[in-house]
Amino acid sequence: MRINKKILMLCAFGVGLLLFLASSEQLAGWQESWQGGWRGDGTPPYTIAEGTVKGGVYVEGGHGYSREDPYVEAFELPEGEVKYARVYIPIWNYDGGDSIRVFVNGEEIAERQEPDYLSAWGLGLYCLEAGSFLHSGKNEVSVRSQNPGGGPYGITLAAVYRNESMPPVRFWINEGNYALAYTNKKDSVSSSFKGTLPDRPASLQVLLAAGTKGETDFLYFDSELVGTDVGRSADGRYFDLYRTEVIPESRESTLRFERGDEGYLHPCVAVLVGGTESDSDPEFLEVHEQRASEGNRIPVPVILVTLLACLALLYRYGKR
Repeated sequence: MRINKKILMLCAFGVGLLLFLASSEQLAGWQESWQGGWRGDGTPPYTIAEGTVKGGVYVEGGHGYSREDPYVEAFELPEGEVKYARVYIPIWNYDGGDSIRVFVNGEEIAERQEPDYLSAWGLGLYCLEAGSFLHSGKNEVSVRSQNPGGGPYGITLAAVYRNESMPPVRFWINEGNYALAYTNKKDSVSSSFKGTLPDRPASLQVLLAAGTKGETDFLYFDSELVGTDVGRSADGRYFDLYRTEVIPESRESTLRFERGDEGYLHPCVAVLVGGTESDSDPEFLEVHEQRASEGNRIPVPVILVTLLACLALLYRYGKR
């Protein structure tokens, strides 16, 4: 079988290019220079921190996309010792080179460029640990944004606090940034909580970005529908912090977001707080390793299809 040298060289070049782009080191540099493009499906929310504490978990935030700079949010923390805290800043229209500076009670705690989780057309989520900068009572978090075409959707604080006079609670803090969108044909995503107590009431709070009122989405906890049109800009423009009570069905509960007819919806944070088996349950805090943002990797199916196309072309011309 004689093979046309030009076709062989073309196939070899295509395979080499795909392997080059698929390598994480080269792809990382390519992503940084790619502005304005699709940044991938994103990262489904997963458990970043969990534990048991005598006290509670404070979750508040707001106030929607406004282009303010600085973007400022005030928080009134309950009485107690802050054991762990995470500040969440979803932003719109991230491009390579953009950055934010974050201040807590007037003190700069971080200057960051690329978000922790990035998806869709530049919707990012910054996540910062801030427990050592917070205290009971009034706290202020502000963000200065170097982002000419975008900025924060809001600032949300999830803080675990200990108060000896309160009963223990079991908690989970899940985070990520997944693009439910018609463009990538992603219609649902799930997030799990391991160790839940069946038939015991729990409180659920969910942070979503990019939701639009009137475009109906659905939120399920285990098999129960617990929210409709959850992403409706109720807490500010394209910003929602939804709260509801749930009852786990098993020792591992599943939260499922369904896009419905939303054009875009980004589940970012889910906090579940429930009772413990006994008031004598030991307190603990487990912080899991943060997952790398999945970014805009070339999907494996795209690589495989392209390789198969090259091989088919090679075979076709080789038979001539």
